[in-house]
This record gives sequence, C-alpha cells and structure tokens, in this order.
Amino acid sequence: MKKLWLGGLAVCLLSACSPSQISKSDVQKALDASKTLNQICVPFQLTIDTRLKENDEITQELLGAREVRFLKRRPDGKHANHAAAEQMEALVDAGIYSSAESKRIGEGEETIRYYSYQLTPKGENYFVPSPHGALLCVGQQKVTDIRYYTEPTPANGITVSQVAYQADIQMPSWAKTLLRDTPMYEDLKQPLNEKITLVKTNGGWRDIRQIRRDLY
Repeated sequence: MKKLWLGGLAVCLLSACSPSQISKSDVQKALDASKTLNQICVPFQLTIDTRLKENDEITQELLGAREVRFLKRRPDGKHANHAAAEQMEALVDAGIYSSAESKRIGEGEETIRYYSYQLTPKGENYFVPSPHGALLCVGQQKVTDIRYYTEPTPANGITVSQVAYQADIQMPSWAKTLLRDTPMYEDLKQPLNEKITLVKTNGGWRDIRQIRRDLY
C-alpha cells in the first residue's frame, strides 16, 4: 500500500500537481477576476425627432457629455422629443444622469423650452471613450461554458494558455428599457463565443489584458 501511495505521489508531483499545469477552476478564477475587462459597451444615440431649424445650439444629444439637452416644447407650444425624454429617464433612474429643471430661452410666444440633464459622478463610470464618441456600458459577460483551454506553453519568457468560452450578456433593467426598441437589443441577447490568453504569474493565472493594463 505504501508503495502504491508513493507512486501516486510521484505522478502527482510530475503532472497534475505541478504548478505549471492549469485546471478548469484556475480558468474560472481568472475569468472572474477579469470581469471589469468584459463590460459590454455600445454606441447609443438619443431619439431626437425635433430640433430648431436654424443654428440649433441647444441640442446636445451625445451621451457621455457633461450636459445633455434637447427641445421640450416646439415653438408652437406642442411637446417635443417624448421618446428621448423617456430614454433619459431610464438613465436618471439608474443614477447615471440627473434631471435638471427644464430651461427656457426667450419670452412670450418666442419662448423655447428644453430638457437638461447632468452627468453624475456615478455615471462617469458607465462611459468609455472611442474614436467615434463615448460608448455606454450596458452590461457584463457571464461565463456559461468553458469550451476548452490549452496546455500551458512557454512563449517569450512567459507561460500561457489559450481559453475559449461562451458567455451571456447580463443587462440591468435600465439598460433593457433603454435598448429594447433598438436593433442592437436582439443581438445583445445572443450568446458570445470569446477567446482570451491567460498568463501564469506568481499569483496564479491572469488575463493577459490585466497584466498589460497594470504595466501601462
């Protein structure tokens, strides 16, 4: 019995128990630790249906801006931009923007009323820059299946493993309300097939993107 036990220990030391190996739990821990890198951020434009005809300096519909504003009433007194107001209310409920008192320009029949919203400190964390404007982060990946991971391989002085996994996108209620009438909503309900590179460190396996972020 002792010989069998010692033989098993030797196998363990040479293979599965070796620190250079990787297990499914190692992969799951690394994926959990890199959640902040797996946010789902999308371009979003408010549904503005009414603007001033000339020199419209009131309308600021770019989400991520410190102030968002657009017409509340047309010059003839009728309500305007109802859809955009509903979209902004979803962001107000989420604490991403705060609603300021509606403002006005002019007097009498020439009065122009408009909505005004201010980006909150909390809201700043929901936007990331891109070459085409700020992207709104509407959810995160939730890993549903680790499809495979490769045997650890030396590469340029480090040890890496390639991982393929499937994930669903988890969206809070405010994001669903905001996006439900957009073409991208159905796409965001589809599962994702993703691949990442994990690197062996003295603190365990980590997403290579985390290491690059920490270094730079």
